Amino acid sequence: MASVSSTYDKVTDAQALVARKAIESTLEKYKDDNTAVNVYTVDELNTYVDSGVYVQVIRDRDKCQFTPDIEDRARIVGMPAFEYVWGDMLISGICVKQDVELGLDYLQKSVNHAYAPAMIKLSDYYERGYLVPRNKEKAVTLMRTAASLGSRTARLQWADMLVRGLGAPAYYEEAYSWLYHSLYFTEYEKTKRNFLQNEMQKLMPPNIVARAMGDGFYDI
Repeated sequence: MASVSSTYDKVTDAQALVARKAIESTLEKYKDDNTAVNVYTVDELNTYVDSGVYVQVIRDRDKCQFTPDIEDRARIVGMPAFEYVWGDMLISGICVKQDVELGLDYLQKSVNHAYAPAMIKLSDYYERGYLVPRNKEKAVTLMRTAASLGSRTARLQWADMLVRGLGAPAYYEEAYSWLYHSLYFTEYEKTKRNFLQNEMQKLMPPNIVARAMGDGFYDI
């Protein structure tokens, strides 16, 4: 996927450094003053992304009021979680004017910074041919990479892809072991994991399944 040029003015290294320091100083001020923080911390945003509620939080709960901060930390500071959210906001027109090409560019930036949720989303786009040309090889590569980074969501979706015939048999043991050694907390996730493990057991000899359950590819 070719990178697209930003419609924003170019930011020099000096300007970026000043902006980074200003943002960090603001965050420290809120922390030191014990004031209610009116911007999202990285941990908060990661939690919203992992639970799939960031749109409801940003648009519905907070009425888009922190959009400039999300943009700054995506565009100027280059923080992966904020690049991901800003990209999705641009793609979907959430709180901002829709710009699909620029949004895809920010998703790719987040992927380049090894952010698993961005890999999961782009993998889905490539498999379906949504907004990008259909490319199952890229879809497989992105999802497996996200799974290798420890994303429990990606590990479920990666196993699902293998069960559906994507990927290669060489990945079965690894994917099964990742599922087996990952903790899931919701009933939906537990049910899906059990289903996928049962399906993958049909694809492997019993000794390989046993090995995957033992000294296999443990969670990080």
